Amino acid sequence: MDEEQFIQEMTEALENNGEITITGEDLEIFIQTVDDKEGYSYVSNTNKEFEDAEEAIEWAVLQFDGIENVEEWE
Repeated sequence: MDEEQFIQEMTEALENNGEITITGEDLEIFIQTVDDKEGYSYVSNTNKEFEDAEEAIEWAVLQFDGIENVEEWE
């Protein structure tokens, strides 16, 4: 699976489920949907905020230095 397809699948999972957990060897990132007064946004367990799910997932993949370092996600 290429990186673009991997990111798309995780983005869709985040949009559909409202949350996602991504784990690697030494890192775990949790992102959830937050309904604020301006609409939906996404927040990570590091308190980083994102305007859309794809931006959140792309940021998370960067934290892992690429999809090859993501061990699992749900």
